[in-house]
Amino acid sequence: MERLQAAIEKARKGSPGGGQRGQKHQSLQEKWNALEPLSLSAPTLKKNLIFAHEATHEAVSFDILRTRTLRFMQQRGWTRVAVTSPSPACGKSTVSLNLAFAMARQQNTHTIQIELDMRQPSQERLLGLAKRNTTTTSSNDLEELLSGETPFSQVARRHGDRLALATNGNAVSNASDLLLGPQVGDVLQKIEDEYKPDIMIFDMPPMLANDDMIAFTQHVDCVLLIAAAENTTLEQIERCERDLAEQTNVLGVVLNKCRVTPADGRYGYNYSYGT
Repeated sequence: MERLQAAIEKARKGSPGGGQRGQKHQSLQEKWNALEPLSLSAPTLKKNLIFAHEATHEAVSFDILRTRTLRFMQQRGWTRVAVTSPSPACGKSTVSLNLAFAMARQQNTHTIQIELDMRQPSQERLLGLAKRNTTTTSSNDLEELLSGETPFSQVARRHGDRLALATNGNAVSNASDLLLGPQVGDVLQKIEDEYKPDIMIFDMPPMLANDDMIAFTQHVDCVLLIAAAENTTLEQIERCERDLAEQTNVLGVVLNKCRVTPADGRYGYNYSYGT
C-alpha cells in the first residue's frame, strides 16, 4: 500500500527526467525562435519556382524528393547533404531551397540550409530578400560565419518554427580557400551542437566550374547531383559522380527541368539514388 501511495505521489509530481527533457526541448526551440524571422512574398516565390513552402500540387515532386532523401539518410545516420550540379543553370539552388522548404513542413524535423555557392550567390534573389542591415550584420555574412568571426544567430533567418536559412549577400572570390580553412569543421559542429538540426543542406557551386565542392566534401555525409534535361551531358554526370564517389557518398542524381504535360503543370524532375 505504501509503495502504491508513493507511486501515485511520484506520478502527480512528474518525474525529474521528464521535466529536464521538457526544459531542454524548450531551450532548443527558444534558440530557433530567437533567429530573425523571414518575410516572404508568395508571388515572388512562385515566380522563381519556389513551391515547397506550401503543400500544393506544384510541391509534390519536391515532397517525394524530401521523403526519399530523409529515409535514405536516416537509415544510414546521415545528417549533412550537399547539393551541386555539373555546370551552371541546372537549377540546383532552386532544388536546394525547395528541398529545404519541403523538409520544414515535416513534423519534428528541423532543417538548416546554408548557401555556399559564394562566387555566384542567388538565393536572396530567388527568395526576394532585401539586403540586410549592414549596421548589425556584415555584407559577407557567410564568409565571416565560416571563418568563425560571426555566429550563426547573426547570419541565419528563420521560416516558421523548423527551418533556418543562411544566404549570402555578396560574392566571395576566395571561396575554395575559405572552404578548406581548418576552422570550418568546428564552425559547422558548433551549429549542430547548438541548434541540433535533423538535416543540414548545403547549396554548393557547380562541380566543373571550380574546386569548391571537392574542397567541402570532407564536411558532408553525401551529395545530391542536379542535372538539367537537354543540357547536362551523360559524360558530365558520370565524371561528377566518379569524382564525388572518391571523396564522399553520392546520394543520387536528380534530372531537373524535365518537360511536363500541360495537365501536369509541375516543376518536374526525375531522380535516381545511389548507395
